[in-house]
Amino acid sequence: MITRRDFLGGVGLSAAALLFPETQAENAVGPVYDFHTHLFGVGDGGTGCFLSDNQRNRINYKLFLKLLGLSENGRLDQDYVAALVRQLRSSSVQKAVLLAYDGRYDEKGEFSDATNVYVPNDYLFDVVNQYPDLFIPCISINPKRRDALAELDKWAEAGARALKIHPPTQNVDPEEKRFRPFYRRMAEHNIILMVHTGAEHASDTVGDEFSDPGRLLPALEEGCTVIASHAGMGSFFNNSEIFEQFFQNLKNLMANFPNLYADTSILAHMYRWRNIPRILREEEVTKRLVHGSDWPFPSNAIVFWNRLSLSQLLELSSEENLFERDFRLKQALGLPSLAFELGAKLLHKTSLP
Repeated sequence: MITRRDFLGGVGLSAAALLFPETQAENAVGPVYDFHTHLFGVGDGGTGCFLSDNQRNRINYKLFLKLLGLSENGRLDQDYVAALVRQLRSSSVQKAVLLAYDGRYDEKGEFSDATNVYVPNDYLFDVVNQYPDLFIPCISINPKRRDALAELDKWAEAGARALKIHPPTQNVDPEEKRFRPFYRRMAEHNIILMVHTGAEHASDTVGDEFSDPGRLLPALEEGCTVIASHAGMGSFFNNSEIFEQFFQNLKNLMANFPNLYADTSILAHMYRWRNIPRILREEEVTKRLVHGSDWPFPSNAIVFWNRLSLSQLLELSSEENLFERDFRLKQALGLPSLAFELGAKLLHKTSLP
């Protein structure tokens, strides 16, 4: 639903788009994998998920319920999966790497009540096993937990293909030396490490310090294939000097480690119109991009009004499938076909650049 002012503003932006040439996009050959898709739940139906009261009171929780047509009806977790499956099946994306979400742990390695979001690996595999044609499991293990290595071995044997760490919300410094054995074991299991880098706005954090891509050095040195989620970037209202330095640190590491990549998740969001144009100016970074949407965080075509034709702007703004909108918008913005194909290549170790 939009107000009259929003509608008129959108029409004005659309008219302005006529003054700019249409961005030429490469068509992805495929298969196209979305490497950053969130599983979510509140614990309905015995899923084991958890969402704190603090997180429920954030505006993004209420917006997601409305965006996906969900309600707190005792079936929220199941309805979320149904919406996810429905949109993925009707999109141009063949498969999605589905993310669990571990909590915070204290210095003794015990689960912390400071946790805001928790999606257990058991539930992730329940969903993946139900839809093996659609999902690839990305477990989440906070390396601070006392049983981190045992958990890693357990889920590697179960078929985990990737592992996500979210430093600012899980209170993890990826650069700590004590995590090197964990990274080494990941490399032995051939599990891809995904690490949140850059700004975080959807949940409470311990700050941005741990989100610096420069802190990924130990994992790279231990032989992990690493994806820096969000490419270390921030929104327009963040301190631009800090996140430009994060991006420079990412570039520097890429120059020395061919096993480092970055994903495009959330980079077409309404607050991030600077991100993709900035990345596309760096050829070496562009060649290491992995497509990811951060579903269900929605992309927004309107903020790219000066880079799209009128027809593209109207078509993408009316697209309700969040997978499809994100995919086609990033194509229209000029991301190369390799970016949409690289996720599958990484998973299958074929024809890597």
